[in-house]
Amino acid sequence: MPILAAMFDLTKRAVVLTGATGNTGPAVLRAYLEQGAHVALAVRDAAKGAALKVDLGGDERLMVATADPADRKAMERLVEQVLRAWGRLDILANLVGGYAASAAAEGDLAAYRASWEQKVATAVTATAACIRPMRARGYGRIVSVASMAALKGEKGAAGYAMANAALVRWTESLAEETKREGITANVVLPRIIDTPENRAAMPKSDPSRWATPAEIAAVVVFLSSAEASGVTGAAIPVPART
Repeated sequence: MPILAAMFDLTKRAVVLTGATGNTGPAVLRAYLEQGAHVALAVRDAAKGAALKVDLGGDERLMVATADPADRKAMERLVEQVLRAWGRLDILANLVGGYAASAAAEGDLAAYRASWEQKVATAVTATAACIRPMRARGYGRIVSVASMAALKGEKGAAGYAMANAALVRWTESLAEETKREGITANVVLPRIIDTPENRAAMPKSDPSRWATPAEIAAVVVFLSSAEASGVTGAAIPVPART
């Protein structure tokens, strides 16, 4: 069953997607392909990237490249590869992330920095590499996935909340800088996503209330579309049924 009905024409769009091998990434990737996009994956683990391509039947519109989203030179090489293959780069989706506990009172700077490096550094670096061809063409969509923890701190998740909040503030600044260049920048804020890890961590909870990866993918694809031209600098909560 398709993740998203054919609603937005992305047949002439080229996407760079980070975090594709995570829990939400495959759903977002499938949604992009269902809309006709060409998608280049920046993956740290080449084997996982190759396996994902096999799962999708070896789709010719899918490019898999070993590139750490936090490595500027590696991302710039990927951008050049995309431009050689498809002649354009229209959309960047920043999906790298993960949860790690850290208490506010302990002042564990190493844990806080690790969350920042995981969530913020990857998005900032990937965007810096991808935005040049967007500016050259006067068109671009930059979409990041963070968490509703960005809006309110949570017990035992200080570094996680700080990193997600930082990503929102950075997105707002980016949107202000690019709003007259045909480029939008937005961030999606799920509360809890229905993943195997979350089900294992919260066995007494009702996962039917959580956002599904497909629901997150639908919001990401909309923000990636031409139809979303009027939305920029937004942090969009996706609380689902919680």
